[in-house]
Amino acid sequence: MHNVVEITGRNLNPAGIVRTARLGWKVVLAREAIERIGRAREIVDEVVRKGEKIYGVTSSVGAKTGTMLAPDRIPEFNRRLLLTHNMGHGPLASHETVRAMMVVLLNSMATGYLGVRPVMAEMLVEALNTDRRIDVHHWGSMGQSDMSPIADLALELYRDHEFAAGEALALLNSSALSIGTAALAFHDLERMLDFATLVGAFSMEGFAANPSIVSEAALMSRPFDGVLRHGRAIRTYLAGSYLMQPGGPRHLQDPLSFRSLPLIHGNAADSLAFAGRQLAIELSASQNNPIVAIEQRQLVSVANFDMVALAMALDTARLGMMPVVTSSTERLAKQADSFWSGLSVGLIEEDGVGLPGFNGLAQFHKSITSEARLLCAPVVGELASSSHSNGNLDRASMAGLAARRTAELAGLCSSIFGLELMVAAQAVDMRQARPLGAVTSELFALVRRAIPYAGAGQRVPHAGRLIDYLIASEAEIDRLIAMA
Repeated sequence: MHNVVEITGRNLNPAGIVRTARLGWKVVLAREAIERIGRAREIVDEVVRKGEKIYGVTSSVGAKTGTMLAPDRIPEFNRRLLLTHNMGHGPLASHETVRAMMVVLLNSMATGYLGVRPVMAEMLVEALNTDRRIDVHHWGSMGQSDMSPIADLALELYRDHEFAAGEALALLNSSALSIGTAALAFHDLERMLDFATLVGAFSMEGFAANPSIVSEAALMSRPFDGVLRHGRAIRTYLAGSYLMQPGGPRHLQDPLSFRSLPLIHGNAADSLAFAGRQLAIELSASQNNPIVAIEQRQLVSVANFDMVALAMALDTARLGMMPVVTSSTERLAKQADSFWSGLSVGLIEEDGVGLPGFNGLAQFHKSITSEARLLCAPVVGELASSSHSNGNLDRASMAGLAARRTAELAGLCSSIFGLELMVAAQAVDMRQARPLGAVTSELFALVRRAIPYAGAGQRVPHAGRLIDYLIASEAEIDRLIAMA
């Protein structure tokens, strides 16, 4: 089937989430997933019939852990448990984020760990495939499950549904919003790093930087996976460039924001690779308590709702990107500074008026880079008060906040690297050094389709025009990136 993501509970990845959340692909539950959900529910029903004491299934939760539930009031308990945790207010998640959340929740059901009835998964499939819109608030998650946001979703999605034993807690223990947000953000951040490498190569031409840093000898002297990949990408982008010819570079030693390009971007790539591996495991893992152990035919008490692995992975990804964004602003500033670039002040031809040219854009760039840098601070060390309830929820991973910060960082990166590209194009035009690289020449042509060269007596083009054009030209940029 075309434009369909099959949900198995075993192989969901960020690309599948992007296709469903952003591109509107349909979802279908694999036969094996349907059977697994059914087997898991049979085990829960068996435990309930035996009258065993199971947290959140036959007994209450939190401060009333161990208090047995009256069998005839279990549906009421489930409904009121959701209402008790429905504190949502503040900013709403975007529609695509809610769709990502729903896909993650559906996949979690497909693992069998939740022990919900198949009808709950079927209702999620229908909601996704009919593009149902549900309001979910961002606030309220400590990273020990997304209780309040999940309650938003569950109370609307299952408003006419009578819950069976354990189903409300299975939903409340989910971290689907954090994971869904993280998957979209991770996809975007990976793409932004690749874009930054393409732009960095082009900035080298604008600055007339020394390409010895991406020679095979240089790269093999520090053979980190990321360094090799991004260093070779830069070399490919610059293939045929004037920089590769004798007399092309201006200096033996450039500022570190140029000279360390493969090292900085390579380190970020390795950090993202770690985060990607953790996220891939999380997407097929349990986030619930208790879990249904199908092979052992029992329910097992765990602490799987603790999202410390996800929070740490996202913190690592953002920290890896911090040197990437700060070096971008240094490259932009140095190209706009005549002392460093060897070009006109502010990269603008003198027309007697005395305007500062691109120096003002450099200040704007520093502003948004500072915001990005602050977003990179880790959140995994945050600690909630242990005075909550009966004191058993005495730590917090803040994974939801980590996911939101990662998404915000990816959004800022689009402008940070787009503005560097804008300044590099002006420097390339002013320097009039040719030829450009096989790939960077295509990138330059793309920029000039959006904005013109700022000649004498002309204003600096509005940066928003280029950023909007870059967003609209995503497929073309991805094609250039893939040429590495």
